[in-house]
Amino acid sequence: MKLSISASVVAVLAATLLLTAASPASGRDRVHRCTNWSWTGPADWSAACSKQGITASSPDGRRAIDWGFSNVFCVAANSYRQSASRFIAGQQRSLRQNGVRFIRTGRLRRVGNNYFRQTSIIVAGRGRNTGKGQAIFDYAAADNTGTYCYQSSKVLMVPRSDYRRGIRQLIRIYHSMAYFGPGLVRGPNGEPA
Repeated sequence: MKLSISASVVAVLAATLLLTAASPASGRDRVHRCTNWSWTGPADWSAACSKQGITASSPDGRRAIDWGFSNVFCVAANSYRQSASRFIAGQQRSLRQNGVRFIRTGRLRRVGNNYFRQTSIIVAGRGRNTGKGQAIFDYAAADNTGTYCYQSSKVLMVPRSDYRRGIRQLIRIYHSMAYFGPGLVRGPNGEPA
């Protein structure tokens, strides 16, 4: 799994949306476990897990959460806010180069001490099989030297025609995810970042 959300993951999700028929996730929710992770979701969903992220998806691949995180060298800037803005702009540029369109980009919010988050509404694909979702980028100081920063990137994607119901389901699943491995920065309220 890649250290941060990559354009290739979104491209794969978009391709899957174009190639599969619409069908909602089915089955009762259950607790899923894999290396370093647990989460609650439909029984027929699966996940690929690693120390640096998770991709959980419906059997048809049309609903998916991809979450990756890592330490990175801080982007040179005059402040952590500016560094975060530059880093996130690079992540967004990479997604745009791979066909992802940004419908709405929220403001860069400070959510902790030298910890910033930006959430965007995105679409990928064309026609009736277009996917719609959210891209959430976190960026924070990992030390006091300004050398190392932490980044976390999440993409939640569903069929555009089922966005309201589908995104609620993915947010519920995302909030159930728990990471037990090394190296995950905690958010301002103790939640995984």
